Amino acid sequence: MKDISVHILIVLNMITGMVACSSKAERRNFAGIPFAEGDIVFRKGMGMKSQAVIRVDSLGLFSHSGIVVRVDSCFKIVHITPDERQNGETEDIIKMELPETFWGTDKAQRGAVYRLTDNDSAPHTAAHHALRLLHKGIVFDHDYDLTDSTKLYCTELIWYVYWLAGTDISSGKRSLLKNMPMSSGTYILPSDIYTNSELNLIFHF
Repeated sequence: MKDISVHILIVLNMITGMVACSSKAERRNFAGIPFAEGDIVFRKGMGMKSQAVIRVDSLGLFSHSGIVVRVDSCFKIVHITPDERQNGETEDIIKMELPETFWGTDKAQRGAVYRLTDNDSAPHTAAHHALRLLHKGIVFDHDYDLTDSTKLYCTELIWYVYWLAGTDISSGKRSLLKNMPMSSGTYILPSDIYTNSELNLIFHF
């Protein structure tokens, strides 16, 4: 019986080790990215809503966006998205996550970091506005109404905090969707931002 118990323990330890190694292998590591405050991050998501954004966007590279902030010498990403409620949240609320969570293997097929060039103050100021909205607890704009800043959707958040910092990060670009039930209207889509000629690609995967 003792030998059988020892054998079972060895097998269980081997299984645990294999699971741990698998988890480490699947967890992406972004420690080497030279993040800066105000960097704009994008991801191509996994779900049906992500695929819907990809289909209507003119370039269709990414479906979601966020902005990099610095908190206690650590870079994190502030963003707002539907259907990622946590800890009993009753609304889709703005959140702050580590890059490894934002770009988790369960959330992102690809990702990228863009940085505004030749502007020393706007990214820093935009990041601080993002933190202010985080502490305010602003909620997701399911009406996708660009005239209402009391609620925001993901790319609208990026545009809004940069607009407060004195910069139109979308360069005035808007996407007009026509003849689409429940979704016709004017939007800021991811490509309306990352095609800005003043943005430089810093990192992608």
